[in-house]
Amino acid sequence: MKKRGWITVIILLLIWLYLGKAVNNEIRLPALMDVMDTMIMQASSPEFYQAFWMTIQRSLSGLIIAGIAGLILGVLSGLYPKFEEYFSPIYLILKSIPNVSYILIVLIWTSNDFAVKTISFMIIFPMTYANVLSGMKSIDQDLLDVMELYPESKFTEIIHVYLPLISPYVLAALNNGLGLAFKVGIMAEIIGSVSPGVGRMFQVYRINVDMTSTFALTIWVVLFLGLLELIIRLIRRQLEKYHVS
Repeated sequence: MKKRGWITVIILLLIWLYLGKAVNNEIRLPALMDVMDTMIMQASSPEFYQAFWMTIQRSLSGLIIAGIAGLILGVLSGLYPKFEEYFSPIYLILKSIPNVSYILIVLIWTSNDFAVKTISFMIIFPMTYANVLSGMKSIDQDLLDVMELYPESKFTEIIHVYLPLISPYVLAALNNGLGLAFKVGIMAEIIGSVSPGVGRMFQVYRINVDMTSTFALTIWVVLFLGLLELIIRLIRRQLEKYHVS
């Protein structure tokens, strides 16, 4: 985050500090200092780390499978227009189904723990596929013409030409997919009462009408997703330097 961004964050925290004192109602708006104290308490609990780890594990499982499937099918669609035409109805169906429908249907069909992984896959896959296909279609036609003059096996072309060229699109999908998979995973855990997990913690706080803990856990989620985005950004910069060199 740049300097001006931090200034905005400080201003928002000051507004929260003032409104918390003005409202003086922890259910409507918990005080900033109370939320900070609760964050420290949560971070000192082993159950907190267990919940985060389980949610990360479930969400990443679906994300990895979605990434691999989206990459393979996106490359195939980019290479073979007929394959894209055959697959397009499936893509449109998956893209059009509301997220909440995925969650409810999969929770009914499968066990709660497996459902979180499946839901992450179903929601992330269309986005990954679309990004990879867009990257394949953006490759310069002149480069493709040169490749025809010096033919190699299709596997070699994919590994040494196509994948490096579409890597920014894959990373963009991964960047968006990480946050989305984690948030969708939490939502599925809440609806399915999957335990242990971050969603289950939110569910307990809701039952107890504990807004302070809810705000504290929400901030932890935001910080975690911000860290993931920073890691992906650093990886992208390294890849850009590699391409330039």
